[in-house]
Amino acid sequence: MTPAPATFFPDTTGCPRAYRLLRAACEPPGTATDVRLVDEDIRPLGELLEYAIVAKMLCLFADWLDRHGHTTGLARPMQQFLRAQRRLNTHRWRMHHREAARVITILAGCGVPAAAINGIAHASLLYHADGSRQSSDVDILIPAEAADDAVNVLTRCGYYATGRRTTALHRDFDDPLVPGLTLDLSTRLAHTSEPADIASVLARRTPAPQHAADLEPLPILSRNDGFLHTLARVAAQRRWPALADALRYSAHPTTTTAVAVVPASAQTGWQLLRSYWPQLPERPPLSEADIGDAGGITTRRPELGGRP
Repeated sequence: MTPAPATFFPDTTGCPRAYRLLRAACEPPGTATDVRLVDEDIRPLGELLEYAIVAKMLCLFADWLDRHGHTTGLARPMQQFLRAQRRLNTHRWRMHHREAARVITILAGCGVPAAAINGIAHASLLYHADGSRQSSDVDILIPAEAADDAVNVLTRCGYYATGRRTTALHRDFDDPLVPGLTLDLSTRLAHTSEPADIASVLARRTPAPQHAADLEPLPILSRNDGFLHTLARVAAQRRWPALADALRYSAHPTTTTAVAVVPASAQTGWQLLRSYWPQLPERPPLSEADIGDAGGITTRRPELGGRP
């Protein structure tokens, strides 16, 4: 296979093996593209692990190794290391999920609508909370006009500024494995920053799939909104986790429709995916559940607290 162009971070041009592994790990299980690779592609693992760690794909790579029967052939300490990383990431996800739900509830009590986006949302929606989707922080979408109020109320709840920007906050945890959480309050999506669009997106929030009875429901973006945002992230950031997210959105059961308006940035992301997976349809498969009669996105709103 010809090495990939220097498109996704980290650049794998000098290591075709790493490109093949990261590409394979991105592909959803059970799909036609879910390929097996030979041992020569996988061993030795050292260089591949470096690429996977830098790409924030170590746990997804470990999941791929398990699914394709490669883990049992590894040395016992390596097996233990990979499984420990999955367990740690599952623990981190639970803590992040719980805190994200708490933050959104606090904001709702102040009249600020909010939804979890990116890694913390996708871990539940696209990866079944299996510990394979890594994320280092929690991203929360809020309206731009509510940013100051949100920062003030969260500061009173124990968060403090990180210094990166005014909407990046941190809170310490009394946990030896997850000592704290960085919260990024976002007022825009990758495909739109228009206040009216953000208000409509927040009005269409939906609860994430519930994978644990002891966790509070987590409001996330509707499937279409999350898909379009992710495609635009693929175009703008070109990182492997966003690529894996977009592929899982495309494999998610849905009814394909051609009437939805796809923003240019999301179209660019979709064409980038198709340049590597040409078997994908010409247009991103959007769900009719969020499409109105006039071809726009509907404004249905679940009972999740807050106001649009």
